[in-house]
Amino acid sequence: MNQSTSPPERAAAVLAYLRKQKNNRGAMANLRCALVPARRHRAWPLLASIGGIDQPIIECVAGSYAHHPDETTQGNLGDTCRQLAGAHTSFDARFRRLLSCDRDEICERLRSVILAAKSKGIPVNYEVLLADLLWWGDRVQTRWAQSYWGTTEPEVKPEPHPEEASV
Repeated sequence: MNQSTSPPERAAAVLAYLRKQKNNRGAMANLRCALVPARRHRAWPLLASIGGIDQPIIECVAGSYAHHPDETTQGNLGDTCRQLAGAHTSFDARFRRLLSCDRDEICERLRSVILAAKSKGIPVNYEVLLADLLWWGDRVQTRWAQSYWGTTEPEVKPEPHPEEASV
């Protein structure tokens, strides 16, 4: 796979490949090994076709997908975490730690979030997740924070000024 493609294009290609593997139990078992440093070599034959060998972000998303392939096309990881938190504000600290990670550390912390989503049956938008991780930085962190702490109610537009309404 061409490394010069944009993160959304690369994410779409990687996820298309992973979706093809979804019903292959052996492939999914090997992809789960991508999250275990001593066993990640078992995932390499599968990751080779998508340029994922020794690419921690792709290994992370592929392994996470293999653990919990229930996906959605809506939102980002901030939305997933908001659903995980529910009414429990104790999840806030965990989410703040996730946001404070640098590019090297984010994948280590992500596994527990994906496994928590699996245990609660909450789907993950893997395509956006992969693109976000490839672009990891302030903008992505800000979008996740807005999704997590932002309002869930529709924005209320102010009433027009009486003079504007009659024009």
